[in-house]
Amino acid sequence: AVVSTQSTGMMNGLLHLAKDIVKDVAHGMIDSTNRIWVQVNQPSYVGGETIVGTVEMDCLVPFFANGVLLKVKGFERAFFQTSRTVTEGDGDNRRTRTIIDDHKEEKEFFKQTIVVYPQQGVVNPGHYSFPFVFNLPPNLPGTFHEEGGDRFNGSAYCAKILYKLKATVDVAFRHDLKKTVRLVLNERYDQLVRPSYAENKKSFLTTSGDLHIRVWLDKNAYVPGETCIAKLKANNTSVKPTRVVRMKVHHHLELRVHSHTKQQRKTVYTQEFPGFSPCFYGINWMPFFIPVGLKPSSNGHHVKSHYLFELECDIPAAVDLCVNLPIALLAPQFLYSTVPPQPPNAPLPPNVTYRPLWQDDQSAASCTKCRKNFSLFVRRHHCRHCSRIFCDSCTSKKCTIPKLKYHDIVRVCDACFPQAQAGGVKLASAKQVMQAYYQMLAAAQPQIAYPPQSPPPVVVPNYAPVLLPGI
Repeated sequence: AVVSTQSTGMMNGLLHLAKDIVKDVAHGMIDSTNRIWVQVNQPSYVGGETIVGTVEMDCLVPFFANGVLLKVKGFERAFFQTSRTVTEGDGDNRRTRTIIDDHKEEKEFFKQTIVVYPQQGVVNPGHYSFPFVFNLPPNLPGTFHEEGGDRFNGSAYCAKILYKLKATVDVAFRHDLKKTVRLVLNERYDQLVRPSYAENKKSFLTTSGDLHIRVWLDKNAYVPGETCIAKLKANNTSVKPTRVVRMKVHHHLELRVHSHTKQQRKTVYTQEFPGFSPCFYGINWMPFFIPVGLKPSSNGHHVKSHYLFELECDIPAAVDLCVNLPIALLAPQFLYSTVPPQPPNAPLPPNVTYRPLWQDDQSAASCTKCRKNFSLFVRRHHCRHCSRIFCDSCTSKKCTIPKLKYHDIVRVCDACFPQAQAGGVKLASAKQVMQAYYQMLAAAQPQIAYPPQSPPPVVVPNYAPVLLPGI
């Protein structure tokens, strides 16, 4: 009798539970304590790869559903405004007004609904895991999202290239049991990750000599949050100093909607470094932080995002000398999450100066050799080999100095003339400086072989330089 009573009680409890479920379904309800989310096998992807993951669900309160779904979607959308002025009316009624036009276009890369669990019925309490596989189409543009401007003055714009996974349940009413995950996609670039190089040169109207600078970047593609290492090798054969060296990152965003185009160029980051003296010849190493908040590069049909690295030498009373290198920015794996702490960087190699430091005019009141005082008629002249100041008589000898990269005839003092005529002597050797640098690193990190051996070039699909249009 006791067992019969317990069985009857359990049956009555199940009947009441079933009635509650039917009532919830009739009213279109799913308890808010139930959860659903998506897990994928990689933090980022490129077009053509396969997404392998699971739809996870925690059910605390039972509900009725026709199945569990995963909706995948990839698209790009461009929107911007343009303003135009029109004149209406005649005579005294003539007036001018501004019309703001909206331009919008969208392209869908893929859209699909995957039924990860097709069974219809009551979902009982418990944890569920539903595996899925989805093959991304090839040649997809990289993830991108930027918006700005003001709708009231006709300057608003919005550029999106997004990829989404949405886990939900198949029911006939509105509910909150769903979760959308944004995927990080990078373009498949079939080019090499390698150091990039550019150079530029200029002469001056008011003085002889020229400035020739060469710039190397350690890579041609970066992730926001990385530190770019720039190597600057400058040969200044003029008496013009460089006040400051600026390193800039320019962003070019282009939106195309039907026959309309909007282009936006802006400098997104600038960092300054000390300049160099007249007749400087040497190597400077300059670390440059890539800001975390920069948007990635992308090359969609309606949305194009490109970056340009610029090194600018600020020269007084002359046009600045600039060197441009296109770079690609990869969408970071933490694009939709928090930024992880960055590892410390290795110490930079020391700078190298091949020529002695240029002596300042104000520091010399008389000739270094004959001690004749300088005046309006006794002018200062620098020896191009030792960089010290002499009078005209003591620097009357002239020759080329190939080892110091003076390929035209320049002044040298009497004491330096024999060495200069033999080709000159460098103040420092870059090979010896780098050898001492590697020895220092080897002492600090004996488990690593220095100097590091350069591996053969490897094709990496999600890195590549992107040329900026119009440059």
